[in-house]
Amino acid sequence: MISSAPIRATLLLACVVSSAASARAPSAASPSIQAEIAAAVEKERAAYGGHTPVPGVLVGVWDGAGGSYVRAFGDADLSTRRALVPDDHVRIGSNTKTFVVSVLLQLVDEGKLHLDDRLSGFSLGMTIPGAENITVRQLCEMRSGLFEAYDVPEIDPTKVTPEARFDPRTLIQWAARQRPYFPPGTGYHYSNTNYLILGLIIESITKDNVEDQIRKRFLTRFHLAQTSYPDTQAMPDPWAHGYALDKDGAWQDVSDAIPVSLSGAAGAMISDMADMRRWVKL
Repeated sequence: MISSAPIRATLLLACVVSSAASARAPSAASPSIQAEIAAAVEKERAAYGGHTPVPGVLVGVWDGAGGSYVRAFGDADLSTRRALVPDDHVRIGSNTKTFVVSVLLQLVDEGKLHLDDRLSGFSLGMTIPGAENITVRQLCEMRSGLFEAYDVPEIDPTKVTPEARFDPRTLIQWAARQRPYFPPGTGYHYSNTNYLILGLIIESITKDNVEDQIRKRFLTRFHLAQTSYPDTQAMPDPWAHGYALDKDGAWQDVSDAIPVSLSGAAGAMISDMADMRRWVKL
């Protein structure tokens, strides 16, 4: 099966930390604090489980007093030994969901839907068993109980190629054939199926595709010029490769392991650290 956990670019750790200003709080600009952060990062890079450390880690820390620490560790591309830099673009995976749900909440503010609307009330071009018992709110909160679309038996990871094209409706229908984890609203289970459905709800309401809605409402308006919702595997320069451990504990390049059409509204987007920091602060 394909894991539902998002693949991180270069197994990248992008940390944005903000704290309230305090006379007693240590500053991110302090050399001693920066040394502690660097030591902690290097310890984690070595402890991940490979024969060599995690290929690349990008850390950004900003505090309430205006202090900051941004540093790239390791390489963006092991084949060329190009060092990772803060300007590298990365696949932001499930951070895509923050954009999707933000579009959805704007539509709520515009009176075009309500969080407690039933899934059965939307025209999505397919039938989802039990849709009359699932609300938009439950989809947002991962409380629908719907099975993980990326773990369905119809997806054979050995046959998934960068050129493969997946339709979200097909993925959702595959997931809907599986036994739900629990009745809607009675539990929690992280399932990308929820956000694939939310993407279709946005498209049903706006008569527009979800990527254009994200671009019009956020990327253009807030000048997030390094952030995109791609429809191909191409990455903007500079960019960090993605790596995963093989069975022998060596790092293999998996930059194209997951087609963007498979990730969709659950995790297709690309950004860089500066844009993600700006997005978090909005």
